Amino acid sequence: MAEWLFCGQFNPWTQDAITDELSWIDEREALRRYNATGERLAAVPPVDQKTGIVPYFVVITPGEHPSFTVVRQTSPAFGVGARISDSWWKNLGDGRLFQDIATAYEYGPYDPTLPAQAYKPVSKVQSHNNEDGTGWMTIVEFNPRSRMRADRDSIPVDELYAPVPAWGEWDALV
Repeated sequence: MAEWLFCGQFNPWTQDAITDELSWIDEREALRRYNATGERLAAVPPVDQKTGIVPYFVVITPGEHPSFTVVRQTSPAFGVGARISDSWWKNLGDGRLFQDIATAYEYGPYDPTLPAQAYKPVSKVQSHNNEDGTGWMTIVEFNPRSRMRADRDSIPVDELYAPVPAWGEWDALV
């Protein structure tokens, strides 16, 4: 099992925890927060030595039935992370999760002469899924700004369910 780190909020630009009250915490404190509604918690796997970034991190929405947002990252240059997708897994309270929202980001060419924060997505595709097979999809282009939405009524949902992972087994959601 990977050696997970925990914090209140992870910053993908710095590849570090946000400082102060959202900083790094030990596993004991993370376990306390896990079921405590209103707490902030992120689980972070080890840095990939080839890219210098964590390949993904998990934002946990604590509560009686925690939900999870898996943020996958890519590295256009060593040590530079860019969010490539978000998957929000809503806890149904019966031992299952449902992938309610999935977002994918598209980027243009990387310019190493600019700061990492200048590497921003050029578009975003977001899919909203309902358990009854309905939902909608939005496509947003950022420059020039445009937005398109399409309703859907026959989404295959079988693959959008997953069991709630055991503590530390969040990579099963990637």
